[in-house]
Amino acid sequence: MNLNASGFEIHSLSNAPWYLLLHLACAFLAVVLGAAVLLQRKGDSPHKAMGWSWVCLMITIAVTSFFIQARSRFSVIHVLSVAVLVMVPLAIISIRRKRVQAHRYIMSGVFTGLVIAGAFTLLPYRMLGQLVFAAR
Repeated sequence: MNLNASGFEIHSLSNAPWYLLLHLACAFLAVVLGAAVLLQRKGDSPHKAMGWSWVCLMITIAVTSFFIQARSRFSVIHVLSVAVLVMVPLAIISIRRKRVQAHRYIMSGVFTGLVIAGAFTLLPYRMLGQLVFAAR
């Protein structure tokens, strides 16, 4: 399998560039942690600590996604990365202004976008789907 992510020939995850591995690790952790944050009690110290960790993961996912380009070009999924870089700060501003409903709506939407983007990214015919599910 000859896949290209920003100029690197990638045959398996073992020779993938650091940003691709960081992106995948953070995405996996963000799905797990995001689900936990959404299911737990809101507004207490654990929620805030887990929420800040999730925010850091999401920003890392968004930034590293720009280094990952199949066929040396951006895809529609990269639009979601721009949305994350806009919406996450808006969610933080919302909660600091005591706009809890707006914060909840934005963060739930970003989490939903993460899950949808992950599902489309891991389709068997896409670069990351082939890497993650390759039988090697």
